[in-house]
Amino acid sequence: MSDLVGHTLGQYQVTGQIGKGGMSTVYQATQTSMKRTVAIKVLPRTLTHEDKFLERFYREVEIVSSLQHPHILPVYDFGEYDGMPYIVMAYMSSGTLSDLIAQGAIAPDKALHLVKQMADALDFAHRKGVIHRDFKPGNVLLDEQSNTYLTDFGLAKISESSEQLTGTGILGTPFYMAPEQAEPGALTPAADVYALGITVFQMLTGQVPFEAATPLGVLMAHMTQPIPNIRRLKPELPDDIQDVVDRSMSKSPQTRYPSAGALATALGYALTENHDALYTNAPKPTETTQALLMTNTLGQVIFVDQPCLRLLKRHHNEARAIIGKPVHEVLGVERQTTDQFIQQVGKRGRVGEERIDIKDAFGTTVSVMWSATATQDDKNAFVGADITLKPIQDVVVNTNDFQTVDKRVDTTDESFMQTYFSKQMQALRDSMVQLGGKRLGTNLDKIINDTAQRNVWPVTMFDGRINIEVQSNNPDVYRALLAKGIAYAVGLVGKKMVVKSMQAVDKQLDASILKAVDQLKIYELFDVL
Repeated sequence: MSDLVGHTLGQYQVTGQIGKGGMSTVYQATQTSMKRTVAIKVLPRTLTHEDKFLERFYREVEIVSSLQHPHILPVYDFGEYDGMPYIVMAYMSSGTLSDLIAQGAIAPDKALHLVKQMADALDFAHRKGVIHRDFKPGNVLLDEQSNTYLTDFGLAKISESSEQLTGTGILGTPFYMAPEQAEPGALTPAADVYALGITVFQMLTGQVPFEAATPLGVLMAHMTQPIPNIRRLKPELPDDIQDVVDRSMSKSPQTRYPSAGALATALGYALTENHDALYTNAPKPTETTQALLMTNTLGQVIFVDQPCLRLLKRHHNEARAIIGKPVHEVLGVERQTTDQFIQQVGKRGRVGEERIDIKDAFGTTVSVMWSATATQDDKNAFVGADITLKPIQDVVVNTNDFQTVDKRVDTTDESFMQTYFSKQMQALRDSMVQLGGKRLGTNLDKIINDTAQRNVWPVTMFDGRINIEVQSNNPDVYRALLAKGIAYAVGLVGKKMVVKSMQAVDKQLDASILKAVDQLKIYELFDVL
């Protein structure tokens, strides 16, 4: 492939070469019409010699360009120049995840943050019927804030007949290929889950689990060798990590995690449940836990967690008074500021960290970094925002000023909470399906799953069936997901129908269950939305 630096491809002036692989060359260019920097991936002329390649190329890239997600690299344009197909994408200046791993093993907290973003993007693509087929760190770009952007969706499929990826006629990169990719037959999202599992192993250790002298040798290792013990390479990792590695890298697609998000959830619990053991020597600030606040599309608060209450110096029992208020009132900022912020979240799907000064209950200014992620239905309609507040400096808590109750529950109350949550969520879903059809129920599933995955909570819902993967003694998990479900349902079927449905569930439950959940303040979500 000739050097295109200095050439003009339509409205794109090529200014430099970023990288080169066996399949393509990536250039940096300037889009003259918009004065912005872009990346252009150029494929070799030899591919166009194959029958119907360009037709397949245009069809697949059209599909990939439709994947609008905060952690999937945007595709701006595509075409052909001098017999060479090209794709125009957003330009990222901070390299790839592969470059980051080359600097050494990634700290577990940071690795989890990155995995959650990548998993969310993969699950989104899978719901759209798109399988990556060649997921690997080299296909994950990073921005200046270390956010991930998946790229090269569909390129393995586009090159299906070229046999250039491995030199063996098998598509993919051997180090990250699931065993079934070496065999004929259609692939499933489980192949991407496997590759994500390999990537997790590499992020935490700095090396891939299987190596050999040849690509075929690597493929055979994936198919036949036992999964390595990750703690032999990193003894400081918790025992539970091996369970995550074993399931994500299972030889059988059927026994892997059902989704990339489920893998991220399991990884989060394996790391957070053992956080103290991992960081026993790390200095602990007075209070730096990031806070979570959820809103509906109108910017009204539907949920605040315990860290958010502490940040705002609010009593625990003030949560009920906060729910339903405009977010600008709760944070003590100008309404225009929060209105613009919510609008950006709705349009872009995600807003990265920005500095803002908020006020606590005593009028004291607190500087925080705020960011947000949109909750969307299956047609990408905006239904709410999850806002994260991260103090720039440690927040000193004066217990004489206020008091919160961060209650932990015993096993019995924990069981009651899960029972209550499951039955109420099922009732909400049933009422929406009854009035609006199956699609509304599917949307609720998606909203609950997306919210749980983003926050690494152990809850999934499919066709109304609730699965709580591990025991959780944090009532905020159930409050938050109930708040999301209730807010979505109220917007569709009205408050009266929602309250009636939830009250009907109350009548079917034992008094001891109702007493337990009332003490946990879950009941107060009923009549305030």
